[in-house]
Amino acid sequence: MMNKVERLEDYTNAVIAIVITLMVLDIHAPAGHFFSDILRANAHFLTYVYSFLLISMYWVNHGRLFSGLKHLKITPQISWANSIFLLFITFLPFASSWLARNINQRDPEMFYAAIMLCIDLSYYLLMRTLIHFNPSLNTLSRFKVYHFKLHLNLLINILAICCGYVVPISTIAISLLAVVIWVIPDKALK
Repeated sequence: MMNKVERLEDYTNAVIAIVITLMVLDIHAPAGHFFSDILRANAHFLTYVYSFLLISMYWVNHGRLFSGLKHLKITPQISWANSIFLLFITFLPFASSWLARNINQRDPEMFYAAIMLCIDLSYYLLMRTLIHFNPSLNTLSRFKVYHFKLHLNLLINILAICCGYVVPISTIAISLLAVVIWVIPDKALK
């Protein structure tokens, strides 16, 4: 019989797999038959790769959040917090598509960054809700590192939105730092 943690993780994995599938469907094969024709689709391709990396970052960290904690108390509040997190993840295909069609335009780039900020805020809500109903987690060193990384990530996203208002492409460039932060091994930040 599946426990509640596995059920929550399986649901998250399924939603994220669907989101990635929807994003790749927005990349259309070039009309021509030369490799150079692929270059014309570079905005869609690069936006897909960027979004894929972001979603992978969220997926990996969601898994790390729950790894080795099979006896957690999963309450309806935790399930709802996870669903809110997934809600904002599901907006990424739309945001990615709009961004790919309008690279270096303020509104699509800021919308994309705003979605990322909402994802991060909802992930923070999920983590805080998880700790609220499982207070012993707050003593784990990895949760202290996650707090640090998440706060830094939120600041980066706010900075990206502010800078993107002036120089649109800076939104994406600055937001890439978020991926780098989560790739840094936790031991390096203890």
